[in-house]
Amino acid sequence: MKTKQIISTGIIAAIVVFLLNILLGDTHSAWQNIPYFIIYSFAFSLGNTLYFNLIGKYLNWDKNPEKTLIISILGVIPVNALIYFLLNLFVKVWVFKQNFQDFINQINPFEYTLVVLFALVIALFIITKYSFKKIRETQLKSEQLKTQNERIKFESLKAQLDPHFLFNNLNVLASLIGENPEKAEEFTLKLSDIYQYVLAQKDKNLVPLKDEITFAENYLDLLKMRFEDGLNYSLPQQIDTDAQIPPLSLQLLLENAIKHNKISAENPLKIAISIKSGQLIVKNNLNLKEPNSKSYKIGLKNLKERYKLLNSPVEITQNQDSFIVNLPTFK
Repeated sequence: MKTKQIISTGIIAAIVVFLLNILLGDTHSAWQNIPYFIIYSFAFSLGNTLYFNLIGKYLNWDKNPEKTLIISILGVIPVNALIYFLLNLFVKVWVFKQNFQDFINQINPFEYTLVVLFALVIALFIITKYSFKKIRETQLKSEQLKTQNERIKFESLKAQLDPHFLFNNLNVLASLIGENPEKAEEFTLKLSDIYQYVLAQKDKNLVPLKDEITFAENYLDLLKMRFEDGLNYSLPQQIDTDAQIPPLSLQLLLENAIKHNKISAENPLKIAISIKSGQLIVKNNLNLKEPNSKSYKIGLKNLKERYKLLNSPVEITQNQDSFIVNLPTFK
């Protein structure tokens, strides 16, 4: 909550009340009651600002704007009625020493109705101001996401087209051509599909989860032909057709697992991809090439930044035996 926001809203509210008194012909009372206008206006501004900050903390304007707006407007009525009651209690009972029972007996429902209507005007002002702020933030995040995706796209392309990656797979292909032509053809098609997928996703912020899983399957099949018994993997059987994730998220995680772990038939790398409660979970066992390696963090940092721009954090868990990444999905 910014002090500047409270002050500006309070000043506007005080001016509005003052002008209303002038327009109603009560010029003398308007000037005389300026201190009370200020106290009441700032109290309403502070109360409403706190209320809307609380709404923004526990509800989501981005994902449920209609629900948040309705709750915000409905909550304004009891919140401002309570603020007005407490202000009157303070001024009349504590300042002017009025008897509490007399204060209760003199409560005017029509007066409170006017206060609530006035509070709704203040609330409309705050919501409008907040909406413009959210629009600006959304535009900024969109530009940041676009820039980040360009960088990720370049890095993903660079990783996939890395000479070592291509060299290793061409060696596997060369050996398969003589030993098993049918398998060599399958290998070539999968390698082609991988490169085609990478190029096809270059301008997208989100892609269907099923497409990412299909890509992962091709990628892992390719690696399986290379590492044979040194690699085991499992994929989800049921996939929500409406779910989406940032493109090449799985490629980055699979690449990290292959790049940073020792792989052999005696100690195979085991990769399990599953879906649970709207989360895509990628888990692999650990047999790091270098103890306490921090190289996972390089690629993951980019992935976390992309998800941050989408307001969804990536959850990463690492222990002695395994490395687990939970990726939120979107609809």
